[in-house]
Amino acid sequence: MFKVRNISAFTFSALCAVITTVIICVCAVSCSGGQMSYKSQYYFVCYRITDNTVSASSLSSTVSSYGGAGYILHHKKNYYVTVSCYYQKRDAETVCESLKKRDLECSVLEIETNKYKLKNSAKKDLQLFLGNLNTLNSLSLLAYEGANKLDTGEFSQNKAKEIIYSVQNGIKGLLKSNESNCFTNGLNKIYAECEDKQRGFLMSKDLRYLQIAIVDLIINVKTF
Repeated sequence: MFKVRNISAFTFSALCAVITTVIICVCAVSCSGGQMSYKSQYYFVCYRITDNTVSASSLSSTVSSYGGAGYILHHKKNYYVTVSCYYQKRDAETVCESLKKRDLECSVLEIETNKYKLKNSAKKDLQLFLGNLNTLNSLSLLAYEGANKLDTGEFSQNKAKEIIYSVQNGIKGLLKSNESNCFTNGLNKIYAECEDKQRGFLMSKDLRYLQIAIVDLIINVKTF
């Protein structure tokens, strides 16, 4: 329902291999003046915006019933009930317009990461933190593409659960390197989410929920 863009089969296979072995690489990054730079952009199709968790929780089930993720994203002072997440603005706008034609209220939220505050004691972990962000972004792409292929019928339940396993394996690798820091709590939550998703019948919205949970950690991790 919310599929827009596919990556090539070769790229997808390569991405799976990279994630499974948790190869961490760094791109477009730097550190200066107590800040760490990691640039990425995400575009969320949101059903509603609210300023409290109670109303957001009640709307989450509504989004899920439509086949959307229903993940509640907290950004600045608001809570966003998300339908899906994209890496290109055009993709998000296309889906949003399609939903509006079905009389579903929605909007596109653009979030760009750039500068992360970095306390002096954490500067020694600069390369680790940058590697975490890069690997998490790749894991989110893996979940995103899995959701697309499940939507189109290209993936069976077994194949979709292989994606969950690959994501979980990647998170497990990150946890080994982040046993007690600002990433640990978020990584544990994502790992538990993977455990939960493997138990039942898997739908594309489940993979989208997992994708957004990963992106949430990228956006909101406090590196200070």
